[in-house]
Amino acid sequence: MSLNQLVRYGAIAGLLLASSACQSSPESAPPNDTSAVPAETAPAPEPDEAPTDEATEPAPEPTAAETPNAAPSPAPAETAAAEMSCSATAFVADTDPAGLNVRSGPGSDFAIQDTLPTNEAVEVSIVGATNGWFLVNEAWSADQAELEKPGWIYAPLLGVTTTSLDINDPEAPASLYEAPDGFSAVKATVPKFSEVTLVDCAGDWLQVQTSDKTGWLAIGDQCSDPTSTCP
Repeated sequence: MSLNQLVRYGAIAGLLLASSACQSSPESAPPNDTSAVPAETAPAPEPDEAPTDEATEPAPEPTAAETPNAAPSPAPAETAAAEMSCSATAFVADTDPAGLNVRSGPGSDFAIQDTLPTNEAVEVSIVGATNGWFLVNEAWSADQAELEKPGWIYAPLLGVTTTSLDINDPEAPASLYEAPDGFSAVKATVPKFSEVTLVDCAGDWLQVQTSDKTGWLAIGDQCSDPTSTCP
């Protein structure tokens, strides 16, 4: 066998031995890198719900229907009618020698803040009314102003004299209407120049009372001058 053949066989044998060694050696497993795949962690328990800073909305107040024995609130129209705006004049009809009391509110339990004379003719300007009381803002006699500031007077202690503007019949009686409206029905008539006491007012209308009649008197049938019967 020649030298070249020996060299060739030796090379072949080396290759066979290397191939066998590679097949018999298992492939190295990659290192167990725990950082490559994060370990599954259990979810953290949810914290208890913390109270918010927002204030808790209060429960609505119970209505009159929900609350037993609750008195219903007055309707807006009733509340507005409790104090009527007026624009009328009248004279003091009170005969008490101590004078006519002017109070700080519409009722006898309010303090007396002024007194109007009853021994002379006094007229007053009426600007409001509620529950049988008139709010007056001026009062005057023949000589001077008699009222320092607005106050309340009991309605029946004021009066007017009836008159008539009927040019066709100067002696025509005054009409008393069912409502403060010239288109409402006429309830009764009152002879001209009759003194009547006051009950209520609405605008320039006066609700008046005689011994047996009550009704609304138009401004044209009112005379507030205590020293004259007017036209």
